[in-house]
Amino acid sequence: MLSNKPSIIWEKWSDPYGIEHNEIIDYHQYDEDNNSNIHAHKIKQNHVLLTNMGMIPYNEYTDCCKIFNFWIGHTNFSLSNKIANIIQDIEGVETLDIFTRYRFRVAFGKAFIDRDVINNINVTISSIFNITND
Repeated sequence: MLSNKPSIIWEKWSDPYGIEHNEIIDYHQYDEDNNSNIHAHKIKQNHVLLTNMGMIPYNEYTDCCKIFNFWIGHTNFSLSNKIANIIQDIEGVETLDIFTRYRFRVAFGKAFIDRDVINNINVTISSIFNITND
């Protein structure tokens, strides 16, 4: 039985790959000392993800941080199947991944305000344990 008030600590999920997508930069500069033009070209660095379906280019179109609004929830209660189903059914929850008994990742739809969805999850979880917010 849970001895404390059930709580969820929220943190914004960050991409574990931490890859920044650099664009190609092409510029010209005039070198006054030598009276000549300098042409410099910075090449875009390519990144790929290795999956069971082969290599997938990792860019601004496949970056999950740009596609989904992910958040991590850390709980002081077990994430049972019942709790997982309740979280999934909350308006605005797009995906739910249970990582451990006390940790999950959730994505909110882009048409929803994340703090409103977080509040709805917190209130709903509190009501399951018959606890009111102070």
